[in-house]
Order: sequence, then C-alpha cells, then structure tokens
Amino acid sequence: MSLYPEQAASQSGSARIGRWIIPAIPFGWTWIPDFGIQKVEENTVPSNVYLKEDELLAGDQLNPYIQTQVTLMKRTFLDPTIAGPAPLQFPDADEAALLMLKHQPMNQMTVMQVQHYVRAGKWIGIATLTTTETEILKVRPDFEQLMKLLCIAP
Repeated sequence: MSLYPEQAASQSGSARIGRWIIPAIPFGWTWIPDFGIQKVEENTVPSNVYLKEDELLAGDQLNPYIQTQVTLMKRTFLDPTIAGPAPLQFPDADEAALLMLKHQPMNQMTVMQVQHYVRAGKWIGIATLTTTETEILKVRPDFEQLMKLLCIAP
C-alpha cells in the first residue's frame, strides 16, 4: 500500500478490510490494520476513518438500513444533530449515501461524524470519519480524497 495517493498501487499491494480495497492513504495519516486510518497531530484529538461492512438482512434498498442506523444514533447520543441521508455516487455501487452526525460526548467536546454508506447487492460498506468540530474543515478533504481512492472487491 502506498502512503502517498499520487503513487498508484496494484490491487495485490493494496490493503483490505473485508471487501474494501485501500490502494493508498492521504499524506499524514497512519494505517491501522482491521480498522482504517488515523491522523494524530500535536495538541489535537486524533481523527479517524473507520471502515466496516455489514449486510442487508431484507430487501435491496439502502435507505431502510440507514434509517435504522439513525434510530440507533438517536438512542445512543444525547440530542444529536443529524443531516441526511443524501445520495452519493460511488464506483461499482448500486447506491450510496452521505449522513452527518454532530454530538457531544461526556467531556463536552463536539464530535463530528461523516458517514458514507455504500451498497453493492446485499453488502453494505460504511466509511466513517470521526473528528472534532474544530478539526472537521482540516481533515474532511483527506476523507473525501480517501473515498475517491477506495474500491469494492467483487
């Protein structure tokens, strides 16, 4: 796997998490096997991109799955602000959507999550950027760059 997006990597040299293929990561981020990537800078809370996958248990639509996730978020976080879902384009996906979540954990720091949900058949891929409100504008471009690099294995 290349640490620089400008350097192409063959699929055999790419990292994988389930069906997610990660050919490169943005500069300044660290690869964490079986998790995703993390950016640690001095005097800031680390930002993470967590890659996971799930499976549709019924139907072939992404929206009911996301609505279930929204219900769980509302139960988990005190007064969360949720935006979306909004449609996205993702190569080789049947459908994709963006969801954003803003909440405050116990230490009162505002946390932002940007989630991309990608469906291919019954497979669901979820890429979640988690960062603080003060860091979101700095790290979101790296997350978007990573999303352009990611591929789905057949």
